[in-house]
Amino acid sequence: MSLRRRYVHLHRYRQVVNVLARYGFGYLLDQLGLGELILRQPRREAPLSPGARLRLALAELGPTFIKLGQILSTRPDLLPPEIIAELARLQDQVPPFPFAEVKQTVEKELGQPLEQLFHEFDPEPLAAASIGQVHRATLPEGDQVIVKVQRPGIAEQVRVDLEILFDLARLAQRHTAYGQIYDFTRMVEEFARSMEGEVDYTREGRHADRLRENLAGNAQVYIPAVYWDYTTVRVLTQEYVEAVKLNDLKEIDRRGYDRRRIAINLTGAIYQQIFVDGFFHGDPHPGNLAVLPGEVIVFMDFGLMGVLSEERQEQFINLMLGIIRRRSQDVLRTLLAMGVVPDGVDRAALKHDIETLRDRYYHLPLSQISLGRAVEELLQLAFKYRLRLPPELTLLAKTLITLEGLARKLDPTLELAELAEPYGRELLRRRFSAGALWQALADNLSFTWEMLQHLPRQLQHIVDMLEGGELTLKIELLNLRSLVRQMDRIINKLTMSVVLLAFSIIMASLIISTALGAPGNSLFFRLPTLEFGFGAAGLMLLWLLAAMWRGGRD
Repeated sequence: MSLRRRYVHLHRYRQVVNVLARYGFGYLLDQLGLGELILRQPRREAPLSPGARLRLALAELGPTFIKLGQILSTRPDLLPPEIIAELARLQDQVPPFPFAEVKQTVEKELGQPLEQLFHEFDPEPLAAASIGQVHRATLPEGDQVIVKVQRPGIAEQVRVDLEILFDLARLAQRHTAYGQIYDFTRMVEEFARSMEGEVDYTREGRHADRLRENLAGNAQVYIPAVYWDYTTVRVLTQEYVEAVKLNDLKEIDRRGYDRRRIAINLTGAIYQQIFVDGFFHGDPHPGNLAVLPGEVIVFMDFGLMGVLSEERQEQFINLMLGIIRRRSQDVLRTLLAMGVVPDGVDRAALKHDIETLRDRYYHLPLSQISLGRAVEELLQLAFKYRLRLPPELTLLAKTLITLEGLARKLDPTLELAELAEPYGRELLRRRFSAGALWQALADNLSFTWEMLQHLPRQLQHIVDMLEGGELTLKIELLNLRSLVRQMDRIINKLTMSVVLLAFSIIMASLIISTALGAPGNSLFFRLPTLEFGFGAAGLMLLWLLAAMWRGGRD
């Protein structure tokens, strides 16, 4: 690491530590071993709640930490509700940066003077955020566009902040009790991937193209086009759409749009993204949504997207069906299949709480069930039992909760759960279709064949370890004396069985000899041999049966 880079890290490290300490988190920094970096000042008791202090600290630390707080506000499985509520208030609104810097960035990224690239370019931004700001412009061909331009130096600042967060995560992993439950390093890795998308506008453009392709068959949805000739990592140019934002209900009513139809179209579009495509808009708040004539929904801002594998889609459906159909065992089984239940969890208590949650929905008709609320309550259980839920499921929960809040505001009578039912049925139909079953069989056969191919090599490796004395076999016999007595009884029974068999053969021979006319002057045949033999055989048989009966009871 260069001397300058070390200085930048140390300077930013001190800044982060002291901001957190000033808002009352010095005790946590001491626990992490960072107390030496704190500039000790007289402590002022803050009357604010811990959640409010955390929100203010993250806001002061800038873009990376604001985004971190916004992501954490979607994780009720990690934080208590009062902190989640405060983090949800984090606003990514900052003063715009000068137009001269906008012009310099655009010309550097696109390689031409601004006047040649655009017929018109409005110097006043439409919106400004911590990562970049948006301007209206007109292309030489006359197309109306919006141009998102990244703030100078923001990518470097995000990189330094992420490296500091990785350090903090490793310290928390080693020095806190929660580090034994949660993988903080992995959480920062997931957040880093999200932030890389925030500072790479080409990724946002690809997200828009993918969503447009997925929804191409839905005439009630519109995704603005991306102008790739005018797009780079730091500049994104998209089609400008003249539409009414969904948070402007007065204008929606003035234009005579049907609120119920808007809510139905929006809900159907998001349900398709979740249950059919497995690729969904992760931040569908009213500012990122608009409506065109005909109640056509316009999606905007594709920086935060969720991805669900088919397995995750099925697990989500199973969780919801388990709650709605009053099958708590299915919910618990799905959580176990997801690998989110850590060792040491009281599964009986967890199952009891799942049953309590299930009972809230048992007598309700489908029209009164809120999927978002059901997922939110499941996330609260996850927080209580420290379940490690996949981040895509928590983002899905936030999306559903945001959707239901917006849909209820548009039309309080809309039955959202009933709108989801056809998509759930389609997902189940796909799961049990002939193609899906055949693919599952082929995958299992492929895995089995691969395992069999490796088996001889693995056996040879075990044999080599045995020959080299590297592998030892340890057998521990418990209750050895009892085992010896049991073995002795078994051997006695086997011995008696063999004697009885031999005796039976001899008796059979005597019977045959007598029947064939043995010499009558023989003393042996003049004795009641057969009678004695049958008697002895009967006694031995009774003894053997009694011994077997006693052994079975033991």
